Amino acid sequence: MPTPETPIALQAAAMRGFSTLEAAVDAIPAAERDAPFTANGGRDRDLQDVLNHVHAWHELLLGWLSAIERGETPAYPAEGHGWNELEALNTELRDRTRTRGGAERAFARLQGSHAVALARVGALDRDVLFDPARFDWLGGPLAEPVHECLRGHYEWAVQAIGAAR
Repeated sequence: MPTPETPIALQAAAMRGFSTLEAAVDAIPAAERDAPFTANGGRDRDLQDVLNHVHAWHELLLGWLSAIERGETPAYPAEGHGWNELEALNTELRDRTRTRGGAERAFARLQGSHAVALARVGALDRDVLFDPARFDWLGGPLAEPVHECLRGHYEWAVQAIGAAR
């Protein structure tokens, strides 16, 4: 899905994507939400891993936004990782965010980080989001990773949940 071209469209896409993710989670009976994925031999072992993955990318996004606000260049995508190490980064994020409380607690954290990310993105000027030359370290407009960390990851999570069930 292409990156929306206005701040309102960017937020609306994120909200629609999150609504779809909520519906996918709600469709899983509560008693089955902590069950291992039987149809998935990949990185994510269960619903908690999928939800924590999306939450972890919200935290990365919020870190980038905080660095921008301070006038700093953030570690992108993350401290000690380049884009060529994405699988290692994702595994590290999975292991770092694995906590007690299962999928319900993971989903509550994700709902919170979604709300915070939307509010932070909503406070940004159009130029900050869409000027492709504004951040040299980024190599394009900020709206692209914002969209990927929100709507793009919500779509990925819905597909991962569907494939594993």
